[in-house]
This record gives sequence, C-alpha cells and structure tokens, in this order.
Amino acid sequence: MGFFKDFKDDISEDLNDLTDENYEKENEEVEEMVDTLDDPELAQMAAELKKEAEDTISDKLNTKLEEKEYKSVKETKQETASKEEEVSDDGEEIADETAVITAGLKVTGDLESVGSIDIFGSVTGNVACRGKLTVSGVLAGNSQANEIFANSAKINGDINAKGSVKVGQGTVIVGNITATSAVIAGAVKGDIDVQGPVIVDSTAIVVGDIKSKSVQINNGATIDGRCSQCYSDIDTNAIFG
Repeated sequence: MGFFKDFKDDISEDLNDLTDENYEKENEEVEEMVDTLDDPELAQMAAELKKEAEDTISDKLNTKLEEKEYKSVKETKQETASKEEEVSDDGEEIADETAVITAGLKVTGDLESVGSIDIFGSVTGNVACRGKLTVSGVLAGNSQANEIFANSAKINGDINAKGSVKVGQGTVIVGNITATSAVIAGAVKGDIDVQGPVIVDSTAIVVGDIKSKSVQINNGATIDGRCSQCYSDIDTNAIFG
C-alpha cells in the first residue's frame, strides 16, 4: 500500500504546478502507470486514484478560468473608470482625440470638437473644443476651450478658457482674454480677466486692463492699462476704512 501512498503524494505535488499546457502530459503518464499493472485489484485502486486526480485537475482548471474571467472583468472596469475620469470641469466628457489643421490649410467656418484642436494653418471662424486648443497659425474668430496655448500665433478674437491660457513669445492677440490663470509672454491688445494668478513675462506687451487675483510683472514687460487685483481675498476697504 506504500506504493499507492507515494503514488498519490506524487500526483498531489504535480497538481500544485499543473498548468493547461502540461495537463495532457501528466494524464498520459498516469494512464501508462495504470496500464502496466497486472494485478486486477491494484489496477482498480490505480484507476480510482486516476479518477480522483482527474477530478482534482478539473477543479483546478475551472478555478483558473474563473480567476482569469474575474481579472478580465476587473481590468475592463478599471479601463472604463479611467475613461470616465477624462471630463471637463463642468462634467462634459473629453474625447481622447486631436483634430489638426495643418500648415498651408485654410478653413472658413466654425470648428467644434469634443476633443482637442491644433491649428497650424489658417482658420476664419469661431473655434470651440472640450480639450486643449493649440494655435500656432492664424485664427480670426472667437475661441473657447478647456485650456488654450498660443505659440507664435496671430489671433483676432476673444479667448475664453475654463482653465489656463498661455500666450507664448511671438504671439499677437487682438481680443479679450478670460480664464482661471494666465501666462503672457507675447503681445495682447485687450482686457485680461482672470480669476486666479497672472504672470506677465519680460517679453510681454499688454494694451488693456488686467483683472486678477494676483499679478506678477517681470522686468521688461510693457503694460498700458490698469491692474486690479479685484479677485484677491484681501478686503482693501476694511484696511483703509
């Protein structure tokens, strides 16, 4: 009987490392051992052990399939949750795509996208997107986006961003800017209305009033207008009576 005890222990050890790929090989080895037994009683006991091993193998394989299915469902839910996080401040979903107006392309008419827009060519018309608007070409029209970045651009129209506005060096804007924060390194002719901080870099030229919570003006910047920190938390009337 020690032979069958050792035989059973060996099968149990093999089951711990059993995978889908070596199942067939292990099963063939068990069948070979059963076929080589001449004693009917021993053959019957070996057959019972074989059946027990097959049942155990089947249970393990089913458990693995269930684990794989659970993992797949979990990963799908995580991917869905990740996509749902890509929304704007007002709850609108932002598509993970970018429409590109290439250099040399001229577009006449309004543009609207649920994703982002990059303008390297020329657009005559209003532009609105839920993602980021990047302008490195010419835009004649009002623009609205989650955030706006103008780099070496020519813009004639008002700019409205739910987030930040960055005006790079070499950019010329004729129009008002509304945002929650702004960095100005180019030329702006129009009023700047920002609920948060404004940084006016040394290369900036601003002709218009600036309303913000705070403003930083670097040496060399040119400003022709009033600066008002009307969104500041400090109550000036209380200080000066």
